[in-house]
Amino acid sequence: MQDSELIELWRSYDRKIEENLIMNKRNAEAITIIKIRSAVSSMAPMKILMITIGTLWLSFIGVILYRTYSNASPFFWYSMAIHASILVFVIGVYVYQLVLIYQTDLSEALFTTQRRLARLKSSTLLIARLMFLHAPIWTTFSIPERIFEHPVWMTIQLVVTVFFVIVALWLFFNINYENSNKKWFAFIFRGNQWDPVIRSFEMLREMERYETN
Repeated sequence: MQDSELIELWRSYDRKIEENLIMNKRNAEAITIIKIRSAVSSMAPMKILMITIGTLWLSFIGVILYRTYSNASPFFWYSMAIHASILVFVIGVYVYQLVLIYQTDLSEALFTTQRRLARLKSSTLLIARLMFLHAPIWTTFSIPERIFEHPVWMTIQLVVTVFFVIVALWLFFNINYENSNKKWFAFIFRGNQWDPVIRSFEMLREMERYETN
């Protein structure tokens, strides 16, 4: 066999290896995207449930606020009104997340999927921050107007409310992905509202590493 034939045979072998590598790479990407889509889709049922429960609860609060407008304690009425306002925003974020989930397409660009997952992650954190932010309301809605006649009870109430405000504000400003390695963060963010997003990000990072190799 001549040298030119050997060289051509070697080049043909290299081309086949390269084609196989490209095919394997494409198959790995397709499988990863399918896994990501499955993980993200698993979040949808719980979000639909939360939207349903939240909407029913919001309707109930609306009826109470309407019927008690003229005779309810200001502490109760304004506490419930603030709670309802925050809940409207939270439900809106859940709806936004559902749109992101159902827009995820297996054929979309990797960058688009990354951006969609980033929005899911940030909006999930936002929901938690808002829910903790209005926690102090549960210490004020039951305050009777005559509490000002009892300095001791008023002091106790003030201490409890201030404590909840401090904790709520601390969580609001510290719930971010930079603290995801902390134990308290892992305790709060677990389950099917958070884990699928993190798994999806890890799979995307693996895909990126595979592409750079």
